[in-house]
Amino acid sequence: MNHKLRDFEILNFIFFGMLFLLISLLHITEIKIDPVMTSKFSLDFTRLIYNMEGNIVAFFQSWTNPLLDYYMVFMYMFGFSFLVYFTPALYIFSKDLKALKLAIIIYGIIVAVAIPFYLFFPVNDVWWASQNYPWYNGKAVAFRLEEIWPGITNSFFSFTTLNNCFPSLHCSISMAMAATAWIMGYKRFKIAATVIALSIPVATLYLGIHWFTDVVGGELLALAAVIISVKIVGKT
Repeated sequence: MNHKLRDFEILNFIFFGMLFLLISLLHITEIKIDPVMTSKFSLDFTRLIYNMEGNIVAFFQSWTNPLLDYYMVFMYMFGFSFLVYFTPALYIFSKDLKALKLAIIIYGIIVAVAIPFYLFFPVNDVWWASQNYPWYNGKAVAFRLEEIWPGITNSFFSFTTLNNCFPSLHCSISMAMAATAWIMGYKRFKIAATVIALSIPVATLYLGIHWFTDVVGGELLALAAVIISVKIVGKT
């Protein structure tokens, strides 16, 4: 799209760009208040998830090799960030207001739905659960992210918490951003975005972070957010 932007279009780009920042700030705020909420209400639904799915995550850790290790870490840490930030930046650079609206509305819906779950339906990471709960009688799950990239833990938990598992934002947002590329017809970007979006769910399990239920919940949330957002944007 190479047309000259009109004043109201420029204002719309600014508005949705600011909205993206506000949604991201909302998520960061949740991360900061999560320990307070966890301490106050003492809620923990980890055992419920474990009883539902058992040792599924351990299966994903039953096969490994060095190349796969680095690929999974790269996709989880950098592939996700790429889709979150590059997608709206691409649409702004392309002067594609409709695509930007779609991406930001989807992003907002996903974060808005996920936050109440994180605060009031906390589920701890698989690796931590397997090593700390006396009721956990399944196969041990390793925190492979730390094993592959020693010292990353402190930085990692600056952007999440131990019990922000269900639904998986990594899975949900990455798949939803890839969907926008397909919907809006970005031929080259949609291929790269799809590879990343399909790799991230496997990476979350391979690294021992998310439960399989988190992945399913995240993908279903992405689907719902995309359907709702397409209807909203189609009317604007």
